Amino acid sequence: MTVKVQRPLIIQNNCGASFDEELLKSAIIWFADRPVTSAKTVYMHGRYPAVSIHDKKPHIHRLIYQYANRCVLPSRVHVHHIDGDRMNCNLDNLRAMDAPKHLSRHNAGRCLTSEHRIKISEANRRRKGMNHRKRVDIPLGVLRRMLAEERSILSIANHFECDWSTIKARINDNPELLEA
Repeated sequence: MTVKVQRPLIIQNNCGASFDEELLKSAIIWFADRPVTSAKTVYMHGRYPAVSIHDKKPHIHRLIYQYANRCVLPSRVHVHHIDGDRMNCNLDNLRAMDAPKHLSRHNAGRCLTSEHRIKISEANRRRKGMNHRKRVDIPLGVLRRMLAEERSILSIANHFECDWSTIKARINDNPELLEA
């Protein structure tokens, strides 16, 4: 269904989140690049309340903060809930923080067991779309010898079964390798 004229929005809160409804309506219209359907449902998307706007599913805390400050936050900036309640998406409870600072605030004092670390690494391996670089041990003495033999970067990379950029990075990190 194509909407040609923006009708007044009706928000249905299916997850029990608390937010300023008028502010959310304005934020949805601000975020959308074209008119949206009049009935919008707030639902849980992951661990946070969200709303569907065309093919996107922005979390409402982030959407409300961006609208109130009239900016689009880069992904490296998180919107923090001051009181720690994810369901409280009122503007006075939201604050923008750099991702590392935000994550360190939430993870301070946590100790991961070895079992938990194994589960995290297995989950990361299964995650679609993520390519983890294989760590390659390249002894500097062997690399120095191969460079002295005037072997190409590509042949050295093939020898160590890694990408040529890995070899270039090792050479850049250790410029003494190029000295005769």
